Amino acid sequence: MASKEIKILKEIGKYAETKKLPLWAVGGFVRDFYLGKKTYDIDICVEGKIDDLLSFCRKRYGAKITRFETFGTARVSLENGLKLDFVRCRKEVYPKPASLPQVKPSNLKDDLFRRDFTSNVAALSLLPSEFFKDYDLFEAKKAIKKGYIKILHDKSFIDDPTRIFRAIRFAARFNWKIEKNTLSLLKKAIKENYLLLLSRARLNHELIKILEEKKPLAALKMLKKFDILKYYSANLKVNKNIEKVNDLSSRLALLAFYSKDENLIKNLTLPRNISTQAQEDFKLLKNQKAVNFELSKEQKNLLKLCYPKLKPGAFKKCFIDGVWLKEQKLSGAQIGQILDIAAKNQFKGLYKSKSHAQKEVQKLLKK
Repeated sequence: MASKEIKILKEIGKYAETKKLPLWAVGGFVRDFYLGKKTYDIDICVEGKIDDLLSFCRKRYGAKITRFETFGTARVSLENGLKLDFVRCRKEVYPKPASLPQVKPSNLKDDLFRRDFTSNVAALSLLPSEFFKDYDLFEAKKAIKKGYIKILHDKSFIDDPTRIFRAIRFAARFNWKIEKNTLSLLKKAIKENYLLLLSRARLNHELIKILEEKKPLAALKMLKKFDILKYYSANLKVNKNIEKVNDLSSRLALLAFYSKDENLIKNLTLPRNISTQAQEDFKLLKNQKAVNFELSKEQKNLLKLCYPKLKPGAFKKCFIDGVWLKEQKLSGAQIGQILDIAAKNQFKGLYKSKSHAQKEVQKLLKK
């Protein structure tokens, strides 16, 4: 982390001390700090109310504050890209499996214990007198050093089945093993169908997070191994090409294409722009026709991945259009029929150029 970001954390810690508010950086930021990885998204846990700290950040840095009243948390967004998520230290109780927890204010130990895996539960103090002193209450350093995923208690996957996905995602991201007892409990939770207790929105969210990973293939293979892909599509197939594209819509189009299931995209309830693009890309791959618009770089890449032997004409805007066909005295259904034939032929590489395509279509019209 750059010196400017460190300075901001020190200033927040100094202000917190004047208000007698112990606070720590926690979670993924601390894990990545131990791993030597940079991150600009920091969870800050406070033993006390967070309002004064939010006001300080707004006045001192002109930060944008977004509050999440349901969970008693707030996100502080700074102009330099640093994001600070403030939360009051709390204890969580799950009234029933897969439900949202009931929370009440508590201390650092309880707050760390409510989290998912031992590798994610260390804390770094932000107070001036002990800045970045670590509080490793549940052997986070050991888990990180040895590279394993371990839950904090045996009911973890029952309380929150989304932790099954997170265990898989982190194991794949860091190339870590899932600890023996944790793996046994993970499999047991899957077998006993605790994932069925999750809403469709929560299931979708976890798949999207995996697809947004830099390299999602290993995690997707683990989902297949544990028979979790069936929750999204009966025939969902994973292909190595998924890591040869970077944007989410392209990855979804590939998954749907290899699985022969367009409903996979529709069922994920994505933002409209991503869903529309993914469905358009899926049709491009499925229909095997030249299209009446210029292909993007990403779409050309998708075609090359799925049809590596395509000739150059397949990537160009369809040589034949309705205006030219009207000039040939065609109308109505005839135009649609010829356009379909021409688009398929161009995709197959039967036309070398626009003039060649027009000559071939004229031959067809004379028959």
